Amino acid sequence: MITPLLVGREGDWPFAGHFRGRLGPVAFAGCVAATAGPEAAWRAGRAVESALRAGGPPQADRRRALSILWARLDGVDRDALGPERGADLALLLLATDAEGTAVSGAGLGGLWALWGERAEAWVTPPHPLLGSPGLPARRPGVLTVAQAPPFLVASEHLRPVDLAGVRRAAVEAACGARG
Repeated sequence: MITPLLVGREGDWPFAGHFRGRLGPVAFAGCVAATAGPEAAWRAGRAVESALRAGGPPQADRRRALSILWARLDGVDRDALGPERGADLALLLLATDAEGTAVSGAGLGGLWALWGERAEAWVTPPHPLLGSPGLPARRPGVLTVAQAPPFLVASEHLRPVDLAGVRRAAVEAACGARG
């Protein structure tokens, strides 16, 4: 199973507004309202996570599963998403089935693969999977692959970083993951 991770921010609250989870064959990592303060960011992150979890694991193939998750976000209360009402959302969605993995996202600046001990670039600009933050007006596209890395690491669009060559332990720490 693939684990999605999102790089934290600099400062006192690097993971404010971050959320990460798994629902059967789907997994997600994201951030919203990170600059709104820890309590507001926490509430906004829980609102997105609750919307994604509503209805349980999508019972569909990998492409359709991601479409279901995006549809769940259509109904989220924008007022619950902090002062920017979700305009600062960064989200990485993954779904796996017998044929491979589907990846979709919003507000992403880059994706890195952790196959082994060091991160390597997986998707770089100007790839269509990467782009502006926020809840998209249209459902984002989906990248499908037969085999994906055990860890897929994203950075926010507004906070690009370069993780190529960075050791796995440092990448996991930058994402708040514990070995």
